[in-house]
Amino acid sequence: MPFLWTIIGGIIIFAIINSFVKVPGQMLGKKFADLGILQGKTLEEIVEAVGNPSSVSATLDEDGQKVSIYQWIAAGYHIVLLFDENDICLGVSSETAV
Repeated sequence: MPFLWTIIGGIIIFAIINSFVKVPGQMLGKKFADLGILQGKTLEEIVEAVGNPSSVSATLDEDGQKVSIYQWIAAGYHIVLLFDENDICLGVSSETAV
C-alpha cells in the first residue's frame, strides 16, 4: 500500500511541476493569439500587448533591406517575428508551442 501512495504522490507532484513550467509559455502564446494577425502591426503595439522580446537581431533580405528579428521565448513557447526598417511586422518566421 505505501508503494501505491508513492506512485500517486509522484504523479501529483509531476502534474503540478509540469503545469507551473508550461504556464508562462501558455500565457505568452495566448497573448499573441489575442493579437490576431500580426502582419502590419507595429513593434510598439506588439510589445505593449505581450511585453519586451527576449532577443533582437537583424539581417538583410534578398533586396538588401534590413530586417529585424524579434524573438519571444517562454518555457513551452517560442515565436520569431520579422520587422521592416519602420518597425512594422512582416509576419511570423516561426512559432513553436509544446
